Amino acid sequence: MADSALGGPITRTEVIARAQIWVDQQPGPYDQGGWSPGPGGDKNYRRDCSGYVSMAWHLDGSPGTSLIPNYATEIPRSQLRAGDVLNSFYDHVFLFHKWDDDQGGFSYYSFGSTPVRYLHANINNAYLDGHPNGDYKALRYDNIIDDTAPPAVKHPYVSGRVVSGRSADGRLEVFAAGANGVSHAWQTEVNGGWSAWENLGGPTNAQLAIAPNPDGRLELFALSATTFDHIWQTAPNAGWSSWANFGTGGYRVAAGNNADGRIEVFASNPNGVFHRWQNGQATWSGWEGTGGPGNSRLAMEAATDGRLEVFALSDSTFKHLFQTAVNGGWSAWEDFGDGGKEVTVNHNSDGRLEVFASNSNGVFHRWQTSLTEWSAWTGTGGGPADAKLSSTRTTNGRVEVFAMNGQTAEHIWQTGQNAPYSAWENFGGGGTSVTASNNLDGRMEIFGTSSAGVYHRWQTSPTEWSTWNHVNGPGPSMP
Repeated sequence: MADSALGGPITRTEVIARAQIWVDQQPGPYDQGGWSPGPGGDKNYRRDCSGYVSMAWHLDGSPGTSLIPNYATEIPRSQLRAGDVLNSFYDHVFLFHKWDDDQGGFSYYSFGSTPVRYLHANINNAYLDGHPNGDYKALRYDNIIDDTAPPAVKHPYVSGRVVSGRSADGRLEVFAAGANGVSHAWQTEVNGGWSAWENLGGPTNAQLAIAPNPDGRLELFALSATTFDHIWQTAPNAGWSSWANFGTGGYRVAAGNNADGRIEVFASNPNGVFHRWQNGQATWSGWEGTGGPGNSRLAMEAATDGRLEVFALSDSTFKHLFQTAVNGGWSAWEDFGDGGKEVTVNHNSDGRLEVFASNSNGVFHRWQTSLTEWSAWTGTGGGPADAKLSSTRTTNGRVEVFAMNGQTAEHIWQTGQNAPYSAWENFGGGGTSVTASNNLDGRMEIFGTSSAGVYHRWQTSPTEWSTWNHVNGPGPSMP
C-alpha cells in the first residue's frame, strides 16, 4: 500500500486498501464516541460510518456525514468508482468499491454497525445499507487520484432459440429463430415498449447466442444443423450487417466475452465441443477442438476475475472447463455430473458460480463453495421435469431461475443474497423455450416461445409481474 500524506492526495487503490484493513483487523465495536488508529498510526479516527470514510480517505479530520460534502464534489451515480462514497447528509455514508455487473449491482464497505463489513447491493434498491435510496448523494473526494482499475466483469447473455441482449444505449433487443430464419424486435426506448418484428433471414430453426463487441456493438451467432452464420451491428445502437458464414452446422452454441472484451464462441456437434475467439477487432481464429461431450447443451459464465467457464451437458454426461488465466488458454474437461436435459449458470452476489440442470426428476443445482471447489448436486424441491432453463439476477443481486416444459412454467428465487431458494411457484403455461434478461433499470424481462409465437413477462415492481403478452405481435412460430 502506498503511503499518502495525512490530508494529501491519495490513489483509489490506497483508499480501498485502507478500508480493507479495518475489515481484516477490526478496530473495535461501532461507537460514535470511540476512536481507533488508522493504518500507520498517524491519526485516530472515530469508529462509525463517517469516521471509517475519513480513515479510508486519510483525512486530517474526522468529519460527520453533514461535513463530508466539504471534502468532496457531487458526481452522477453512474460515474461512481472505487473510493467514492454515497452520503446521506444526516444519517449515513459508505464507501463504494466497484460495479459487480451491468444491472446496477455494486460492492461497498460500511461501518454502520459492528463489525466493519464488505457488502453488495444494487443502485436501484429502495434502501441502501438500511437508509432510503433517495437520501444519498454520490460524492468524490477532492484529493483522490485516479489509477488503473480492472474493468467490470462481463457476464454472458443466455443462449437458446430465443435470446436477448442490450444495445450500448441500454435498450433490449430480442431475437427468435423459426422456420423462416431469425426474427428481431427491439425496445423503442430504454426500459420501454417494443418495435414490430423484423425478419433478418439467416439460418432456419437455429440455436442463437449474442455477445457485445468491445465497442458496444452486439453480435449474433446462429447455428443450425447445416450451417453457422453471424451478423453484427454496423455501429453501436445501429442496424445490422448482412449474414456471414462462421462455420458448419452443429447442435448448440454459447458466446461470452474475455476480460479484455474479445468475444469467444463455443459450439457442440456429434464430435464434441469446439471454439473460436476474436484475435483482433474484427478478425477471428479458426475453429479449435476442445474434446468434451458430443451434442451437448452449453452454458457459459465469468468468474470474479473475468475468466470464462463453460458447462456442457449431454444426455449421458456433464463436464466443464475453464480458462486457466484471464484472457488465456483452457483447462482439460472435468467431470461435473450425470447427463440431463438442459443447463443454465449464473453468479451469486459474492461472485460464486451456481449451475442448474434439469432431468426427468426435476431441477437440481451445484454451487461454488469457494472459487475452486463445488458443492454436491442438490435438489431444488421439484421443478418441471425435463424443462428448458434460464436464469438471471434481481435488482438486489439474488439469482432467479425460470423453468418451462410443454405443460407449465415455474420459477424459484434466492430468498436473500447468496442465500437458499424459495419453493417453486407457477409462472404460466407451457412452451418450447425460455430466456431471462434484464432491463437497464434492473427489472427482469422473460421471453417464452410456443407454436403461437414469442411472449414476454416483465416485472412491474420488485415483487409483481405483468401477464404473458406477445412482443408487439406474435413473431415467429416456435414449435
